[in-house]
Amino acid sequence: MNTPTTTKPVTAARAVLGVTGAVLISYGLLGLPTQLGAAHLVGLLTWMALAVLLHDGVVVPLSTLAGAGLTRTGSRLQPASAAILRGALMTGAVVSLITGILLKAQSEARTISALEGDYAANLLWFWAVLVMAAAAAIYAIERAGRAPSEKGDSRQKTRP
Repeated sequence: MNTPTTTKPVTAARAVLGVTGAVLISYGLLGLPTQLGAAHLVGLLTWMALAVLLHDGVVVPLSTLAGAGLTRTGSRLQPASAAILRGALMTGAVVSLITGILLKAQSEARTISALEGDYAANLLWFWAVLVMAAAAAIYAIERAGRAPSEKGDSRQKTRP
């Protein structure tokens, strides 16, 4: 639990990070009109608006539903294990979405040198590693969480 002495540095750090982020974003936005033409600027702003809509209209509702489903089905998991599971699923979904965009761009590329990677195979390898890493972490957390309750006096407890 946070005590009053630890909340002030955290609040100050958040304020510094927030102001720094706002300054960097402002600097980037002010430089856009000088480096992009009108058509590219409109395209970029359209892409950014669609990215916000995709995030708020698709990713957030799906992650909320997945979290609710995992909470119901994974109620036997420890909170850290459930967080790892949700994080792995969300990471996999986002990487799959990005890879899908790259696969589409690769199929429409006009030059052979553009987008040369084998994105489909790399996505399969990514999922394999992600599943194995998440499973290993969940197994370790669940095993460590249950170990203290198994140690100690093995005699059966009875009421006096």
